[in-house]
Order: sequence, then C-alpha cells, then structure tokens
Amino acid sequence: MWKAISQLLADQFGSYYTIKSKTPVAGGEMHQSWIIDDGNIPVFVKINDKSYRSMFRTEADQLELLAKSGIVRVPRVYALGCAENVSFILMESLDLQPIPPEKMAELAAQLATLHTSGGNQRYGFDYDTWLGPVYQPNSWAKNWSTFFSENRIGWQLQLCKEKNIHFGNFEDIISSVSFHLAKYQPTPALLHGAFYHNNMGICGNEIVLYDPACYWGDAECDLALADLFDDLSPEFYQAYNSINPIDKGYQQRKTLYQLYYLLNFSHRFRGQYIQQADEIIRLIG
Repeated sequence: MWKAISQLLADQFGSYYTIKSKTPVAGGEMHQSWIIDDGNIPVFVKINDKSYRSMFRTEADQLELLAKSGIVRVPRVYALGCAENVSFILMESLDLQPIPPEKMAELAAQLATLHTSGGNQRYGFDYDTWLGPVYQPNSWAKNWSTFFSENRIGWQLQLCKEKNIHFGNFEDIISSVSFHLAKYQPTPALLHGAFYHNNMGICGNEIVLYDPACYWGDAECDLALADLFDDLSPEFYQAYNSINPIDKGYQQRKTLYQLYYLLNFSHRFRGQYIQQADEIIRLIG
C-alpha cells in the first residue's frame, strides 16, 4: 500500500516521493489516518477497506466543488487509490488550529458568500453524500418542506429504528416537520452541510473548512448545526447578515434543522442526543 501511495505522490509532485516518516493521527470515527512525510511535503492519508473508495471519491468531489467556488479554502486532494484490499485518499496536510474569535466575522462572510453564490433552483445534489459515516440521500426536490422532512428527518428516523431507537410514529413526525415548513421556500444555497467546530480551523492566517456533507438547501441549516454546539458570536451574525440577511423565522426553524443532526448523533453516539431529539419531536408535535 505505501509503495502505491509513494507512486501516486510521485506522479502528483513530479519527483519520487520517499516516505521517511509515518505518524498515526487519532480521533477519526471510522478511518485510519496518518501523516506521512518525505522530508519536504507532508501528506494527510485516510485509509479504509477497499469498499470505501466511493466514499473517498465523494469527499474529493465535494472539496473540489468548494475549492472551485473561490470562496472558501479547503485541503487540496492529491489522489485517490486502492491497493492490498484497502482504499485511501491523499490530501494536503495542514497545521490546523481552532479559529480565534477575531476571525469569526471573516468566517461568517465566507459562509454567507458561499450561501449566496447561487446556481440552482432545486434542493438536493447531483450525488448522495455522507454526514460523518452516515449515508446522506440527496434526491432532487422542488419543495423544501418535502426534501427536508423526507430526505433528512424521515431518513434519520429509519436509521434510528434500525438501531432500536424509537421516537414515535414515522409518518406523524414527518408530517409535523413538513407542516412547520410548508409555507417556507428558501432560495437554494450551497451548504457545507457539516458546518461546526470539528470541521473547521485556521492555518497561518487562512480559515480552512473540511469534511463537508454538501447539498443545495436552506442556508440556515449550516447556521443551526454550528449553533447546536457553540453559540455563534454577535460578530459572526453581524458579518453574515451584512451579506445574506437571515429571515426572521430562523429561530423557529432552527430546532427543526438541529433535529436532523441530533437524530444522526442519536444512532451514532446515543446518550444525551436521544433525549434532545425526543424533546424537539415532542415540541413540534
């Protein structure tokens, strides 16, 4: 495997890539991760079973899409490959640090600009993606309430059921979510899709986003996820609003959008996420 990786990097960089060090990186939920180095160019490597190649391909395509926007900085993808019954993705290795408070306005401006970049009139994506290790269906829809209630909430409820986590009648919950969004038809925005502190950082003076779960949807979904873990600062909202004013009904919709992520976390991590999801379902019922 490492020989194949060296060859791919040699093709990328135009000279032979001799791996002089391999350092495992802890913290991944499903992949093995390493930083390899030839003494000149460090490379971040994610490795999994050969069947995960399509997942790595999807990640690479999303990063390329975000990079082509010219709005946000993402890690460069060097190559994808398979060898010895494993698949891998080779990416730019960046020394990422938490984003400091004084950079939050800049982050907000980038996100708002991405959300207003336009280019689509429907909700969904050209291909299905992943939210963490969980498959995320993105079938196109003209109606936002239909897309979100079925492709997001309904899908996660089914995954919870498969893990023996039950929140009530599927159809009743889906109908309730659809009802609350029935009169709301936002302009489709290109979403990062997994926009929270674990998937962003700063390298030098540049903000970097990674591990996307892209689709075209309501811009407020990105804000809702970030707000689920850490309240976004007034400076963030001021900068965001100056480019893409937030609709006055956001506070009511925020809990609906957070429900999607809480259901996802419920069958991945259980614990408090099940209780939080159940509270929202009871609230909207």
